Amino acid sequence: MPDQVLLIEMQVMEDILLALQVNNWNETRKRKQELSSILNTVKLDLVRDTTIAKGVIDFYKANEKNSLKFINKEITKDSLNACLMCRSLITIYRPFAIQTKGFEMIKNYSNQNNVKNDSLILTVTQFYGTLSQLIQDSNGFIKKEVLKNIESFQEKPWYVDWTQGKMTPEIMEYYLSEDYRKRVASHNIFGSKNHLQFVTIYTVSYTHLRAHETDSYL
Repeated sequence: MPDQVLLIEMQVMEDILLALQVNNWNETRKRKQELSSILNTVKLDLVRDTTIAKGVIDFYKANEKNSLKFINKEITKDSLNACLMCRSLITIYRPFAIQTKGFEMIKNYSNQNNVKNDSLILTVTQFYGTLSQLIQDSNGFIKKEVLKNIESFQEKPWYVDWTQGKMTPEIMEYYLSEDYRKRVASHNIFGSKNHLQFVTIYTVSYTHLRAHETDSYL
């Protein structure tokens, strides 16, 4: 009788251990599936970001090319008449808003599962943490600069004509003035020297991330 009881107890213990092991396997599988889903969201965010970034990069490269014509005193009345973009160099900007849904999800996953030192998660969080604040600040700086320029235009007697896209002699004279040249130079610092560089670094960093760190996921 005691031997039978012992065998039953051993069998019960084995069943419990097996159940625990199966449960651990299931939990591990669930976490892997959850992480895979999160990383797919990160990938979609990054693909969208890089697609939008290309437009921002192209815009500021063209902006810089035209800005240098003013900065280097190469612009003339004829070339200004032929350059429609030159009329709004300092009064239009292209913000770059990073998608952070996947980033927030991976931070929550990391905190809940205590895996902050996982190389993959660490790589992704460092990628976002390094550039997101720089780009957000840059968006704010360049927006402020553009609004300041528009406010200065509002004080000009030709402001309404300018809003209608007209090129009056007074507007032409201002575009060729030293004041406008200085404003173009200032805007070029925020737009091409900072904003363009940050967005470019973001896209290059993502390419590196895919190629070397998380190619199987991203």
